[in-house]
Order: sequence, then structure tokens, then C-alpha cells
Amino acid sequence: MKTVAAQMSKGGFTVDFLRKIFLHQNSFLLFLCAFLLGSSNIASGALPLGAAFFAAASRVAGNRLLMAFAVLIGASFQGSLELVYINAACMLLFSVLCIPLKEVASRLNIKAACLLFISMLLPQLLLAVMQGFLAYDVMKAVFSSFISFALFFIFGLSIPVISGTVKRALFAGEEAISIAITAALVLSGIGALQILGFSVRNMLCVTLLLIFSFKCGAGVGAAAGVAIGLITSITKESTPAITGAYALCGMLAGILGNLGRTGSALGFVMGNMILAAYLNGSAESMLYLREVLGAVVLFFLTPNKLIKFLAGPFKRDLSLMADRRGYSSRIRDITVDKLEKFSKAFSELSKAFGEVAETKMPVERQDINVLFDRVADRICSDCSLCMHCWERNFYDTYQVMFQIVESLESKGRVEEKDIPRYFFDKCARINDFVNAVNNMYELFRVGVVWKGKLKESRDVIGRQFQGMSKMITGLAGEIDKEVSFLSPLEDEITAALHNAGVKAKETTAYKNSWGKYEISVLHNACGGARSCVSIIDRVVTDAVGRRMVRGSAECTRSRDGSCCLKYVEAENLKLTTGIAKLPKYGSNISGDSFTFMNSGNGRYMLALSDGMGTGYGAAAQSKATVNMLESLLESGFDKDMAVNLINSVLVLKSEEDSSCTIDLTTIDLFSGEVEFIKIGAAPTYLKKTGKVDIIRSASLPAGILPGIDAELAHRKVEGSDMVIMVTDGVIDSLTGDEPGERRLMKLIQELESLNPQQVADSILAEANKCCDNKPCDDLTVLVAKVWEKPF
Repeated sequence: MKTVAAQMSKGGFTVDFLRKIFLHQNSFLLFLCAFLLGSSNIASGALPLGAAFFAAASRVAGNRLLMAFAVLIGASFQGSLELVYINAACMLLFSVLCIPLKEVASRLNIKAACLLFISMLLPQLLLAVMQGFLAYDVMKAVFSSFISFALFFIFGLSIPVISGTVKRALFAGEEAISIAITAALVLSGIGALQILGFSVRNMLCVTLLLIFSFKCGAGVGAAAGVAIGLITSITKESTPAITGAYALCGMLAGILGNLGRTGSALGFVMGNMILAAYLNGSAESMLYLREVLGAVVLFFLTPNKLIKFLAGPFKRDLSLMADRRGYSSRIRDITVDKLEKFSKAFSELSKAFGEVAETKMPVERQDINVLFDRVADRICSDCSLCMHCWERNFYDTYQVMFQIVESLESKGRVEEKDIPRYFFDKCARINDFVNAVNNMYELFRVGVVWKGKLKESRDVIGRQFQGMSKMITGLAGEIDKEVSFLSPLEDEITAALHNAGVKAKETTAYKNSWGKYEISVLHNACGGARSCVSIIDRVVTDAVGRRMVRGSAECTRSRDGSCCLKYVEAENLKLTTGIAKLPKYGSNISGDSFTFMNSGNGRYMLALSDGMGTGYGAAAQSKATVNMLESLLESGFDKDMAVNLINSVLVLKSEEDSSCTIDLTTIDLFSGEVEFIKIGAAPTYLKKTGKVDIIRSASLPAGILPGIDAELAHRKVEGSDMVIMVTDGVIDSLTGDEPGERRLMKLIQELESLNPQQVADSILAEANKCCDNKPCDDLTVLVAKVWEKPF
């Protein structure tokens, strides 16, 4: 067998080594940072950085005992027993005070930061008392405690990156600044170490500044220069001007970074020489030129992969990001603006129809005058006595007409005997007059009926336009709502998957509009083994701390072959249903319809509708009602809105019997809250352990009145509870010596089965038996059993 060894390039080996240190939670790098921070000489050793780092790291990662040991070893290198004492006492006191906070998961917990402040202050105050309790020592203790309080949050953002619990393609602004400050503080722990006369600290600082300026541009270069220069000026005897020198050199290196490494190096050297000539002449540089040139050599020797690895997460294409944010924001604003205009248009239509519907019809006296005028035009206009009756004796004729109206209102028509004698004897066309009055009055009554229907239809349409306006306004509000992504949770899931051997390309986590977690993980395909899917299931559930289930059994494939898994928060409850129905005796079609479904937003819907009458007509009516209800709720309509829309459709139908009951039950599968909406429906029974609750309604069926006020009832269900919905045919069939509602309640109490189908069959069989197997109405029973999902 021939073995071929592939030689790894220097850059690839270095990058892989650093990846192992950063991304596999190797504690070596944490211990090294703790050691260097413990030996840091900032403020002449008055600021115990090691203890602050220990406090932040102990809340995130690493062995606490070894971390404390590394800090103390670093502090001992300073040769200051006072620094060793403060670090040791602070770490011990902090560990004791944090015992009650062990379960606190947040690395930026304000309580832990306050405990660090106390742990840092008390040992220094004790030391100040032993040294004479001078005001200077007290102020120094308070100052260092405040600085440690702030450093707790800075280290808390940077330590997850160092330990590998965060793996992200792009760091947020506060994370980038925290990492830069931490790096500068760590480098300050190197102290005055020199190799061949070159300061290791200065060369590493310049090299890192060149890398960040070259890769990330002038802005990041200047910011990094300020952080490095500030820390450097504090840790050694240098003027504050060194901060400006690092910032200017970093900015020039970033500006000339487009020319490659040579341009960045030239910019840094030029910046240093300009400051040297301007501030100190040619005698002394702000940064020693030999150290700058040495750092330039290191910069040129650094592999491209290593530069990309170190500075890549800090690189931001601000213009592209701004364009994307601006474009998406503009699209959202345009959509919301159009929806709001649509909503306003529907609202105005609703007002217009409402104003038309509220316009009063002509008063009855005016309608009667119109009736008299039409009779006179048809019968009296060519009569020889027309002038005598309608001009000379107008008052008497008018009184006769009102007497005729009284007869019309009481009898619905007028006869010759209802005409006053003096008018009957005087009128030459009395028969034609009577017939004309009856015909005109009949037309008048038909007109009044149609005017009422038209007013009713306008009122219904106006209500629906108003409902559509509210729905569109709600949709615009949902679109305009900002989605807040949970970046810490995304980092935790990504790092956990990486440690488990699953390469996640992208992880998205947020809370939806009803406050439940939704997670999406884009990862490389498993090659059909599906082993990675079970790992992702476990990691996502552990990270969120709640039961998470896949939205679909299979992943969504992308064009590059990647697999996208979407997770939603699992419901606490589940339902099983049973249905039993029987048509009226002598009919093959039941007029009752039902449906049940999981609406997808954590709610389960049960609906039952009883069409008025029996047979095909009632079945068509109830089926249409159930279908409309199901479609509207699936589309996101509010329950009240859906019920009112269905009622409007039924009202606008021309058939007089186009009405039906609506019995709707919605169950929140997370909290167990149940809402009952009953419109002319029979009672619903809620069976709990040891009792049966009845939910009644006293409203009219849908389709009778233009407006509808649904009766709402709320209850709460738990595991083993049962919801029983029936139509009025079941109640009527059970009615005998005692009311049907009470008899059905007793029957439900006696049933011991937990199978919803068996319960439905038993209730239907008893109802059919009570009417001698000849039901006088359609019978339907819908039963839902509630179960608690095991964790």
C-alpha cells in the first residue's frame, strides 16, 4: 500500500490551530489571557484586571480554580503582594457571593456585576484601614471598583468569542469594541518584554493595528488605534499623545489599504514620521521606527487566511448594509402606506353606505299624498267633477282619503262599504276609484318592503367595509412591526452545533407575534444519514430551554444543496376528536356540518353548524357556513370579523330561511385557555374531573339580523378534560320527564371512556334510542379530548 502525505501550508496550519483554540472552547487561551491580565501593570498595578476577568469568565466558560490560579501566578510576576492579595480576596469573595446566582444564565447579569463591585471594594477598604485609612486610598478603592464593574460587561462580551461559545461571521459594534479593548489589555500584560532590543508588546500592537486597518478600513483602524494607544499610554510612562499617534497611523494605513499591504505599511510609517517631525523634530519618534519596521515585516509574513480569520468578523461593508436596510425599509414603508390607503378607502366606503342607510325614508304622510295624487291622475283627471272634488271641496275629499287609509291599515284593502255615503253618492266612478286605491296601496306596500331590504343591505355592506378597513389596518401594523432577532441565542446554537460536528451556515432566532420562539438552521446536508437532524433537534431544544419541534418532517433544500430546518415552540396540549352524526328519520342527508383543525398559531378550532330545516337545503347552508368559517380563520381573520362576514352573507341571500347556527370553540394549546362563541347554538359541555360545566347561549342564529353580537364564554382546560358539542336535535331527542340539557349532563357524567369517538357514539346512540330510532331532527355530536404532551 502506498501512503501519500499532504503537506499543510504554513498559513493553513496556523489558521487551523487558532480555530481549535477559539472555537472548541479550549481553556488554554482563557488561562493565558487571565495570566497576562493578572500581570498587567495598568495604573501601577492599582487596577486588578485579573479578578475582573475571572468574574466575567466564571459566568461563561472555563475552570474557575485554574482560572484563579492563572490570575494569581500573573499577579505574582509583578512582585506586588498587595496586588496578589486584592486579586485573591476579590475572587474568593465573588465566588462566595455568587453561589445564589449559579442558575443565572446571562453573562451580562447586573446582579453579578454589582457583586463584583462589592467584592473588589471590600478588600481594598480593609487594606486602606490597615494603612491608616487615607482619603486617597478610599478614593482609589472606589475608582478601581467602578472600573471593574464596567470591565465585567466588556469582558462578558469578549470572553464568549475567546472561548468559542460564539461563532459569527460579523460581530456587533459593542462586541467589536469589547474585543479590541480586551486584546489591548491582554497585550499590556506582556510588559517590558524585549527580544533583541525590540519590544514584543509594541510590535504586536502595531502588527494587529496594521491587520485591522488593512482589512477593515480607516474607521476600524482609527478606532483600534485609539483603544491600543489609550491602554499603552496607561501601562507605561508615555504621554497621552501616543493615543493620537496610533489613531493617525491606523487611519492612514486604512486609507491606503486599497493599495494592498504595501499601501497600509507605507501609510503607517508615513503617519509615524509626520508626527515625529511635527512634535519632536527628528530626534525622537512617537513610535520607535525599528519596532514599526519589525511589525511591518511581521505584517508581510502573516498569511492571508490568518488575516481574514482575525479581522474578517470586524469588516463591515457599511454602504452595502445601509443599502440593504434602506431598500427593505423602503419596501416595507411603501407596503404599509398602500395598505393604510386601502384601509382608509374602505373606511370611507363604510361611512358612505352608513350615511345612505341612515337616511330616513319619506314620512308616511308624504307617501300617502303620493298615493292620492296617483289615484287622482288615473281616475279623476278626466272626470267632469274633478274640479269640484279636488279644488272646491278639497278639505272634504282629503278627509275621505284619510278614512280610506284607516281601512287600508286595518284590513289591507278597501271596499265600497268603507267609503262614506256622501262621497259614495257623489262619485260617478266609485268602482274604478276603489280598485285604483287597492292597486296603488299594494304597490306602495311592496315599495316599502324593498326600501327596507335595500336599507338593510346597505347597512350590512357598510359594516363589512368597516371590518375590512380594520383588518387591513391590523395587517399594516404587523408588517410595520420590527422583528427583533435573538443574537445571543443564535450564537449559542451555532457554537453548540459546531462543537457537535454540525456545520451551521446560518442560524436565525426570533419571537413571533404571539411571543413564541421560531428557529431556522441552515446547514450542510447529512448525505441521507439524517444523523445531524437528531443532533440539531437536541441542540435547539437545549439552547432555547423549551420544547422545540420541526415545522415539517423534511428539510427545505436550497440551490447549493444545503438543508434548512425550521423549528417552532411545541404546544403543551394536544387534542383527539370523535364525531358521530345521524340524519333526520326519512332523510339521507344531514343538515349539520362540522370541522376541526389546528390553525397553526398554537390554537385548535372546533366548529359545528346546524342549518335551518333538514335535508339538502339545510346541509348546503351549514356546509357553506363551515367552509367560510374555516377559510376565514385560516387566512388570519379575527373570529368576530369572520362571524360577522358570514352573517352578512346569510342576510344578503334572498331566501327567507337562509340562517343557521354557529358553534365555535377555540383552544389555546399553550395555556389551555378556551373561548366559546355561540350564535343560536345548543349548549356545549366541558367535562372535567368530578364535574360537568355547561356553556349556554341565548342568541338568535346567524342570517336573521344585519348586526350580530356573538356571546363569548371563557374557560380553561387541562389534560384529561373533554369538550362535547352537540346540535339542538340531540337536546330535543333527550327531552322527556326532565329537560334534555340536564339529562345529557347526567349521561356525560356517567360515561367513563376516555376515547372521544366512543363518547360521541354513546351520546348519539342514547339520543336515537330516546326517539325510538326515528329522530325528528338531525343529530350531531362532536367530542374533543385534551391531552398533555410529555416533555
